[in-house]
Amino acid sequence: MGTFLLSLLLIAAHAIVTQGTAQYAGCPIFTPNDYYNERVDNARVDAHSQQYILGALDAGNTGGFWAAAPAAEFINIADERTPRVVVHEKVPYHHFHERFPWAPDFRISPLLDAHAMVVDVHSCRLYETYDTSYDGQLSAYSGAVWDLRRPFVPLSPGTPSSMASGLSIFSGMIKWEEVQAGHIDHALNWTPPAGTAAEYDFVRPASYTDGHPFNGRTPYALPYGAHLRLKRSFDISRFGPQARVIAQAMKTYGIYLADTGSKGNGLYNAAPLSGEDRWDASDLAALDSIHITDFEVLALPQVQRVRR
Repeated sequence: MGTFLLSLLLIAAHAIVTQGTAQYAGCPIFTPNDYYNERVDNARVDAHSQQYILGALDAGNTGGFWAAAPAAEFINIADERTPRVVVHEKVPYHHFHERFPWAPDFRISPLLDAHAMVVDVHSCRLYETYDTSYDGQLSAYSGAVWDLRRPFVPLSPGTPSSMASGLSIFSGMIKWEEVQAGHIDHALNWTPPAGTAAEYDFVRPASYTDGHPFNGRTPYALPYGAHLRLKRSFDISRFGPQARVIAQAMKTYGIYLADTGSKGNGLYNAAPLSGEDRWDASDLAALDSIHITDFEVLALPQVQRVRR
């Protein structure tokens, strides 16, 4: 049986979501009350929340939110039979300390970031890379590995993952199976426009930044890893089913500042490996009515700074 067909069968058989702790392909997505799984609908708001929001607005974050439709991020499924390969390092300062499960028919995102994600359903380990290429050998700029059965462990300060923040793209991604089930039980990753977040500042669980200069005229620049929550007063009842599930997750679990992008306020959503487009672009378009001013910043941990 080919790896591609095996992947589809595994997803069909095991892609489930249970209330409380998110699951994917038979594996948990970390542990209850973890960074990604803890409910924040009653969490404390930072004393300077309004200043941070206005700082982002002043720096140019004036657009709405969006999720790609059709999505262009892929979650590859591996098991104990999948070959393990060396990841060749594209730069001398980011290292891969173990072999990654990889098959020739695994998919890399066609977007500029060229993310690659693999969930090993045998070990429940998660493998992620950035600026990935495969031409008979697997190469990447940076990446990370996590054990999905254990608490999420932030990377060492000064270390990126497949995203600038050092967070996990997979763990904060919107999966079709979750939306289809009617609930997302984890925080989401969020990418504001470049220049509207801090240049070098981050808070846990983040570990790094992309180093874009902050365009605002205030000292209140949102650090990478900042956890925001959509205000309880924001009305999502008018949204279609797909956008409503996503917006509810923003209220219940919040969003992490995970990276920056070239437009709007981006969210990551996964494309089915089958290639079938199950996302409704007109439904997701409702997210454009959500703006940075509709959020509040949750109490920030100690701010740390990347040394470059």
